[in-house]
Amino acid sequence: MSDDLKEARINNLKQVQSARKEDAAERVNRAIERLQKINAKINFTTVAKEANVSVSYLYKYPEIKRRVAEERNQQRSFPTAPVSKPNSSAGAKVIARLKDRIQQLERENQELKRKNEALAGQVYRVHYLQEQVERQQQVIEDLTSRLKDQQSATKVTSITSKRKATVCDQIQSELESLGIELNPNLAKTIKGASESTVRDAIAAFKEQLTKKDIPNPGGWLNQAIKEGWTKPEPISQTFPTPVTPASQVVTASPQPDKELVSIDKLGQLSAIFKQKDE
Repeated sequence: MSDDLKEARINNLKQVQSARKEDAAERVNRAIERLQKINAKINFTTVAKEANVSVSYLYKYPEIKRRVAEERNQQRSFPTAPVSKPNSSAGAKVIARLKDRIQQLERENQELKRKNEALAGQVYRVHYLQEQVERQQQVIEDLTSRLKDQQSATKVTSITSKRKATVCDQIQSELESLGIELNPNLAKTIKGASESTVRDAIAAFKEQLTKKDIPNPGGWLNQAIKEGWTKPEPISQTFPTPVTPASQVVTASPQPDKELVSIDKLGQLSAIFKQKDE
């Protein structure tokens, strides 16, 4: 480090110390003036407290120390004026009022603490509800996305499902023509069975309807589909052909030619029969 730099630093330190000394002296002078105005006691402790410095700081500078000591000695040489004692009853009233005010402030402080705790609980609940709302919003968004995917998937219909829907429409129109109401139970049974089973059951229903009335058409057809009822086949009315044994075949013999009988002979024969009767 060069000598010039050292000398510059030393000069700066001297300037700072000089400025501090002047500032301390000014503050001490102002403090002494204030204490003199209010007729307060002047010593190193009161001056240091009033000037907001330490007592050792006052002793550090000889000029300041000498000034405080002179003012202290000068105040001691003056006769002290009698200090009037305050009225005891008035002081008691003031003290009582102050105590009441202190108690009131303590009660207000306790009430404010209680309200603060309640507000803190409400704030915690608000934060908790806000988190729940955010979670529910996320769930709603997920469900909405799934619903959109499902709706888009249902729009894509296969060829087999279209054919099945056409068959169901035909069966439904046939049921309407028969006066059968397509209730949920019957619809479920029809969807669970094959088309041929359903048509056989409808044919059996028509056959039964020609014989007698069916009080519960939907229930009858539901049971017919479940049990696989079909239309009964017609009974054949053909009879078996008799078989003749070959050993009993009889051939007819040739009959003689009949003779022609004349009328005269007939008369003779009738006379003979009459004689026999007599």
